[in-house]
Amino acid sequence: MQILKRGIDLYLWRNIHLTRSRILLFSVLFIFATALFIMDHYPYSSVGIILIPLAYVFGIYTYNRYITWNSGVRGENIVSRELERLNDYYYLINGVVIPPNRGDTDHIVLGPNGIFVIESKNYGGEIRCEGDSWSRRKIGRGGRAYNLWIGSPSNQVKRNAKILKDLILKHKDDVFGGRNPHIWINVIVVFTNENANLIIKKPSVNVLRVEELSDFISQVESETQFSDEDIRRMGDLILRYAK
Repeated sequence: MQILKRGIDLYLWRNIHLTRSRILLFSVLFIFATALFIMDHYPYSSVGIILIPLAYVFGIYTYNRYITWNSGVRGENIVSRELERLNDYYYLINGVVIPPNRGDTDHIVLGPNGIFVIESKNYGGEIRCEGDSWSRRKIGRGGRAYNLWIGSPSNQVKRNAKILKDLILKHKDDVFGGRNPHIWINVIVVFTNENANLIIKKPSVNVLRVEELSDFISQVESETQFSDEDIRRMGDLILRYAK
């Protein structure tokens, strides 16, 4: 595996730093509110009583969001390490935004047997998929089940794949030198958390566990075979236009 771009995606990086700043802000606010309350002097103590629970609730919420973003980073790193098992005929691009898309594409793999767009998720709990409808449920410490938002990872990865395909088709003469090969993007949602219980029915994309990923990619059969020069030009194109 040859890596053209390392690192976490820009979306995760921005949210991690934003939540860090918010955690600091709410921590300072909590300390300030506590100091006002301890003064025991009206109206400062009353302001402190109001601000303490607000700072605490928003601080805990922000901290949980920070844990979620960091979990995403760990998941992407796990996927990157797994993909490095592929041989040097494959090229990897991590964490890019391809305009006009505003969201990041977690991983793009370019190989002789095709193009692969991968969305990585580090979710635990029971994860159900039927077509493009997804749900997630976890069991709390008290044994009570609760639902968590997951969106639609399949729609997300298909949207990223379409934007990548449009970019390649728009510049196909530059990439393929006048040839007109069939461009098909293989879309994959990969789960990295060993505690994920996947219940998958009629998925519209390939849904894999991380340990299956490299073998799946290397075994894909395609009528279109890309040369190393084709792959390098596609990689250069993506990095030229991506953010």
